[in-house]
Amino acid sequence: MADLFPLDHPPEKLKGFHPLEVITFYRSCGQYGPLGDSWHLEIRGSVLAAVQGRMHKKALIHLFKRVVKPDKDLEINQRFLDRTHLFLQDSRKGRSVPISLAKRGYLLPNTLANGHFESTVTIPRRELEDSIQEDAFGRKFVQFCSHLPVDDPRIFAGEIELISQEGLSIISDVDDTIKLSNVGDRKELLANTFTREFRAIPGMRELYQTWAKQGVSFHYVSASPWQLYGPLVEWLDADGFPVGSMHLRHVRLRDFSGKKHREQALRSKKEKIQRLLRTYPYRRFILFGDSGEQDALIYGEVAKVFGNQILHIAIRQLPDGSNGKSLSTIREALSHIPMNRWSVFREPDDLKAVSREIAEALTTQPVLR
Repeated sequence: MADLFPLDHPPEKLKGFHPLEVITFYRSCGQYGPLGDSWHLEIRGSVLAAVQGRMHKKALIHLFKRVVKPDKDLEINQRFLDRTHLFLQDSRKGRSVPISLAKRGYLLPNTLANGHFESTVTIPRRELEDSIQEDAFGRKFVQFCSHLPVDDPRIFAGEIELISQEGLSIISDVDDTIKLSNVGDRKELLANTFTREFRAIPGMRELYQTWAKQGVSFHYVSASPWQLYGPLVEWLDADGFPVGSMHLRHVRLRDFSGKKHREQALRSKKEKIQRLLRTYPYRRFILFGDSGEQDALIYGEVAKVFGNQILHIAIRQLPDGSNGKSLSTIREALSHIPMNRWSVFREPDDLKAVSREIAEALTTQPVLR
């Protein structure tokens, strides 16, 4: 848990941060607790430092360059270097991050070996009200920032969506569900990850925007690495996807191949989905994925445990030749679920029935503003 301190009297153990150390706060969400009339706010992030001039890092980039083979174009090559360096930062263990939230100071628990930190801050509802802001869709957010020593002028900011106990959420995969990645083709996956601009699956942004306007909240759960958090959020915002909590995975550069890597990715994704469902037991969820990996299998297993919390499962069928799972494989993975509670689609226009289901669900279980 985080330690509370007055903003004008920071704790003596508060240490400064090196200029190369960067604090990143990941988009997260908060849940309302009627017992105590308080909000429980999840704070997640990392403390990493840029590394310069180390020979083994340069050698690793050189070897990786031979695998990815970026174009000689200066812009493409620079994009490759920028994204590759995200995987070569030093993790800062044992760093305690101070934040300012709702006119109070909190000292978060020490970072882990991978530089990540996670904590929950509980604030009475009445004390949080003045700090709440609404986005264009009417959803509520709270912003906060790092509270560094006076000799460090840098500001690192974060935001938390306040999600009511009841309502509707969409848990969405990223790669090949809303972003073109081509996970089934290793060469294309590496190119789409490290050398090309991120591109949206046509129509998915407009579909998600429509549902966000109706009051749906979003949680982006992906096997994509946390190192790509910055580029992913920048792309989501630039393309106009609704803001949502981010749930990615810690990956090292050398982990980008092998069966073990894939198994860990799937297990991580399933665990994060289950955690969201346990956090919001009175909300209903729609799970969006694709046929490129094991989304249908994961979602089917989740539905066995969480039953009526899962309103619908939607799987995007990848184009022919994309090494996606066959329709029969998807059907088998979801065979225990009533057919009216899952869909396979190629284009967003195929999801009109899901849109009607969402509208009906919001009518019977409205989002509490």
